[in-house]
Amino acid sequence: MNKLLIKLYAYKFFEDFVLIYPLYAVMFTDHGMAPWQVGTLLTAWSVTAFLLEIPSGVWADKYSRKHLLFFGQTVRALGYLCWAVFPGFWGFLIGFVGWGIESATSSGTFQALVFDELKHLGRETEFTRVIGRCRSISFIAILIASVLASPAVWLGYTTIIILSAAAVFIAGVIILSLPVARRAESTRETDYFAILRTGIREVRNSASLWPLLLFLALATALPGALDEYWTIFADRAGLPNYGLGLFIGLLSGAEAAGSFWAHRLEHFSNRSFYLVFILNGLVLAVAAWWFEVPALILLVVFSLTFTMVQIVFEGRLQHAIASDSRATVSSVSGFITEIGALAVFFSFGWLAQFGTYRMGFFIFGGIITVVGLVYWVGSLQRK
Repeated sequence: MNKLLIKLYAYKFFEDFVLIYPLYAVMFTDHGMAPWQVGTLLTAWSVTAFLLEIPSGVWADKYSRKHLLFFGQTVRALGYLCWAVFPGFWGFLIGFVGWGIESATSSGTFQALVFDELKHLGRETEFTRVIGRCRSISFIAILIASVLASPAVWLGYTTIIILSAAAVFIAGVIILSLPVARRAESTRETDYFAILRTGIREVRNSASLWPLLLFLALATALPGALDEYWTIFADRAGLPNYGLGLFIGLLSGAEAAGSFWAHRLEHFSNRSFYLVFILNGLVLAVAAWWFEVPALILLVVFSLTFTMVQIVFEGRLQHAIASDSRATVSSVSGFITEIGALAVFFSFGWLAQFGTYRMGFFIFGGIITVVGLVYWVGSLQRK
């Protein structure tokens, strides 16, 4: 059991011990990528993962899961190397497609593999604890990589990319060393569209569920997609490249703190969180108006508070769903979030293309404010 856990935790560590994480968006702009190209690259990443979600579930249920995970990490490593060898739009695009393939092949597959291995050992009741620790290890890896990325900037992008590719390839080799346990659980991704259709019917038949679900999707998609542009904000605001890793580490720490303390806000009303939504939009707009290094602290506040909103409303959504339809409604929430993130990636890129990145951040601050106002006014009318 201990040997299994060491390998699983090591896999999750190296999977996310990627030094290029806090730097790749700025790397694109340093190589002359226009805003629409950056938006297109991020969209391609998300679309690839989304389109391969279903077939990857079929592959995971038909073929060896550890080999599928190894394949995904290998393709991702090769994609990173494309960034180093072909540092232009098409090289970056190929790299993101490779990353999207890995995202799809890992989604659900790792969890199913962990359950299989624990079931084989008669320890399947420990699944939640093991997965929780895997996620903690991932966060630690991201935090360490972000901090180390700051001094690593002096080595140059090529060296950082090679080290990042090596880390994810090591993750693949580690997972390949696991024995093959008899399958105990399906990824169930092959049922995705059937589940989605059922979930839509469930939501449509509930007057209270739809506003809650949509609010959670917006609270996840808007900050989640904008998160990919934070390093560009920091770079354009004047933060040196060696400070980007520390900035991302600070954001990660704020999100971790928000996750840890969010439960203390459960007693607040929905209307209070709608006000938080409004204030967060204003915070982003002010940060865009200010657009200097000290304004980055506002982005930290933005990430901290939105993390709390997401977690509280995830809990409220789960409490509002009947137990026999929990997975179906959750799938609808995830689907809407994915579509929302795609819309943000694409539209932000073109907004910045026709204006500036600063204008894009300012406009999205306004959009978030308007969304919060719509919900807040609606809550007053329902009083």
